[in-house]
Amino acid sequence: MEKTSELLIYLMACSLQGTKPEGALLANIDLEALLRLAKAHSVSAMVCMALEQTDEFRHAAETTRLKWLDSKNKAVRKNMLLDAEWHRLEIEFAENGIWYMPLKGSILKEWYPKFGMREMADNDILFDATRRQQVREIFVNRGYSIESYNKSNHDAYEKPPIYNFEMHVALFNEKCSTLQKKYENVVDRLVQDEKLPFRYHFTPEDFYVFVVAHAYKHYSHGGTGIRTLVDFYVMNRKLGKTLDWEYVESELRSLVILDYERDSRKLSQKLFGNTKTVLRSELTEEENQMFAYYLGATTYGNLFNQTLHRMQEFQPDGEPLTTKNKGKYIISRMFPNMEWCKCYAPVVYKFPVLLPFYWVWRLIYKGITKRKKVTQEIKAIKAGK
Repeated sequence: MEKTSELLIYLMACSLQGTKPEGALLANIDLEALLRLAKAHSVSAMVCMALEQTDEFRHAAETTRLKWLDSKNKAVRKNMLLDAEWHRLEIEFAENGIWYMPLKGSILKEWYPKFGMREMADNDILFDATRRQQVREIFVNRGYSIESYNKSNHDAYEKPPIYNFEMHVALFNEKCSTLQKKYENVVDRLVQDEKLPFRYHFTPEDFYVFVVAHAYKHYSHGGTGIRTLVDFYVMNRKLGKTLDWEYVESELRSLVILDYERDSRKLSQKLFGNTKTVLRSELTEEENQMFAYYLGATTYGNLFNQTLHRMQEFQPDGEPLTTKNKGKYIISRMFPNMEWCKCYAPVVYKFPVLLPFYWVWRLIYKGITKRKKVTQEIKAIKAGK
């Protein structure tokens, strides 16, 4: 795995730097294992763009080569179709007087060297919360199914096989209290687009801080994968020399994520700032630990990391987890309180009398439908230290 991950980083750096990979480094490469790892981190298109420049790839087994090309082509196609669909939705939003702001990857993908290099699962859009019902009607009229509505800080709409949109009425939910409070009146700091009057955007500094804050939310819970480190590198290559770093660092410090940003930025520069193969031995101990965490999390993190983070909230002093505090965590998961229901079971929050019945229903329903996840969480609890 170590050789495969080092090769993954090298090929990603080649794509970002526009450099042809050295054929000698690809000798005896397990392209199938490399593809599995690249897909787990949503970077297969980027890696393929480097691989396909080499003779080693052109001479690889056809079935394997076609898997790589198919993965890349699907990523490119999805970006094209999402862009076209979002353009049509923008027109409808403007016609109905609904302000909106594209978020995160919708902007970042334009800063990558080649179209389709930054893979997209969906489009995230912030919009006028007072027009939630109208936005729902727009999506329904365009043939979308409603995956989630009015249950959290975003609604999810899907139209197979390509289209996925997460429509946000707030940037963070109340479980992320510090972040939620920071961004609860975010509309006051947005800038109106000069050409599209209903489209808004952050200043470059505020965009950078928000992307870091969003990355940290995932990093500190279930984890986030290597693609996030690439986003750090791409953002800094695009904005780094022009940002007001005094303001940026002040904002990051207020969110208590300044160290996370600095460490991730430095690590991303080491990994992707040149096309020299970076060995684990060349990273500091702290950088190795951070890299291993990113590598182990995959794109959207994992339940093991998420469980450890939740348990640590019951042991905030950083000491090893005690059996007593593990027990507190188990009780909190089996019998969630009203604060939890406010975010995840709004009907119960509105009618507290339902709470005992909800506890029973949840234990039965989750025990049957989410048995695999429950088993994984139990393993994480036992392993937690």
